[in-house]
Amino acid sequence: MSMSLSQVPGVNGKLLRRIHRACKPTLDEPNLALNLEICDLINEKQGSLPRQAAIAVVKLVNSRDPQVSELSLSLLDNLVKNCGYPFHLQISRKEFLNELVKKFPDRPPPRYTRTQRLILGAIEEWTETICKTSRYKEDFGFIRDMHRLLGFKGYIFPEIKKEDAAVLNRSDHLKSIEELQKEERLAQSAKLQELIRRGRPQDLKEANKLMKVMSGFQEDKSFEVSKQEVAENIEKLKRKADIFGDMLNNATNVGKIDPTDETISELYGTLKSSQSTIQKLAQEESDDPEAVNTLLSLNDQVYSLLEKYNFLKEGDISNASKVKSGGGINLIDFDDDDTGSVSPVNANTNESDAVADLLSDLTFNERQASTSVNNSNSINDLLNLGSGTIHLGSPGPQSQIQEAQSPSLPQQQSNSALDDLLNFGSAAKSTGTTTAPAALDPFGMDFPSTTNSVVSQKRFLLHESHHIKIEYEVQSVNPFHFRFFYSNVAVQPVTSFQFLVAVPKLWDLQLKPQSSNFLASNTKDAIWQDVTITSKSGDSSAKDVKIKWKIDYAVSAVTAVEDGVAVIPQSQ
Repeated sequence: MSMSLSQVPGVNGKLLRRIHRACKPTLDEPNLALNLEICDLINEKQGSLPRQAAIAVVKLVNSRDPQVSELSLSLLDNLVKNCGYPFHLQISRKEFLNELVKKFPDRPPPRYTRTQRLILGAIEEWTETICKTSRYKEDFGFIRDMHRLLGFKGYIFPEIKKEDAAVLNRSDHLKSIEELQKEERLAQSAKLQELIRRGRPQDLKEANKLMKVMSGFQEDKSFEVSKQEVAENIEKLKRKADIFGDMLNNATNVGKIDPTDETISELYGTLKSSQSTIQKLAQEESDDPEAVNTLLSLNDQVYSLLEKYNFLKEGDISNASKVKSGGGINLIDFDDDDTGSVSPVNANTNESDAVADLLSDLTFNERQASTSVNNSNSINDLLNLGSGTIHLGSPGPQSQIQEAQSPSLPQQQSNSALDDLLNFGSAAKSTGTTTAPAALDPFGMDFPSTTNSVVSQKRFLLHESHHIKIEYEVQSVNPFHFRFFYSNVAVQPVTSFQFLVAVPKLWDLQLKPQSSNFLASNTKDAIWQDVTITSKSGDSSAKDVKIKWKIDYAVSAVTAVEDGVAVIPQSQ
């Protein structure tokens, strides 16, 4: 045995000694700890070690000592299941497979030896797993060819165990894009090394293409493939979370969790292990607000389900029933009034493709009562505050009177593309307005106020997401004095909360400090803040205020950003 091993050219001495120890004929059973140590060594060093290990092990498989053959096949099984694509590429080589079945006669014997049964089982397992489900199954053609050849000669393959196949099949366990890209780079490196080693013209041509991809001179499609795989796994995780939630609801109704139910335990383990990956994905997708919101929503749902499971496991049915297991994102509340009192203006205000000037849009007729709805779909970066879609306020009494008198109203449509917050002379958004009928003011006595006016402190919704709800009160106009209230509508606490706001340069902004930067879970008005906006010209005529806002906060160490544009009409 030692002679055959020593004849293997270029074998790493440390690797050779460990393989020799793992396949000693004096061992009664495989030394699993040593086998895994060999796997760790190969995974750590990579390079040519997967090939060296494959050559050394397959020589031992053909040993005259049946015990050595069985031990080497056990080591081979551990290597295949723990060393990934670099080793899979080596066992798919024609030379390796021919050496593996070297002692198989052309015609099957009446009774297989134990070594033959183990080899047939290994080939069957590889064919049904990595040759069908691996990301790189196209590279394993020789394994499929050997399986067909043995079947054609009359060899019968044993049925593989489900648990053995599960190890080699692709797992739907959620991985981050970074982890998938790391696996891809490792696979590319192993494939490049094998192509160069073969040295055939077609291999060198393929190696040249692969080097261009690895060096960045050619587009690497693997990144998009990784993103698609992550998206599919997220959808699978959502379905598992829904199933887990239904099972927990049933357990809540019954009053306990069935300890013998393996499914619920498996789902719990899957969701528990995915938490850190979800947070990592949220950081990787920080440039895509929609993806971040989706991931944070899923993170909330998983957190709630795990919390509910722990309550049920402890027998605390009361607290378990209070935990909300839904993870959907709440839609923005478009109005503070009941649905029945919403005016057609708010229901039908649309966007336009051309608007001239922000300041002209913010100047209104003296007898005009305005209710503004601001839809922003294309806004350039303003002081790096992002963009958003905001709907503010509720229809005033005049809007409701006119709704009763007129079935249809003219609409103004708006769509803005703002270049810079400090230069509000660029394209802007106009607001849909309703004009009170002249019959309500026959003598034209509806003049604008010329003094500071105090308005009723009715609360209006500025923004609501799956974590944060922002409301405000207009405490006075000319100048505008607002008080903003920030609430946490999720089950997880929010830290490092910061509210930023900007206004056109014709206005002065005074932003008072926040009362806090921490929002406990499900806490209303956890933070409040005063904001004063004054016209620089001193003009006290009624003008709507256009603001650009942004919030930064962290949930479970994951940073989130939300932003938007809003027009706050003076009529509020």
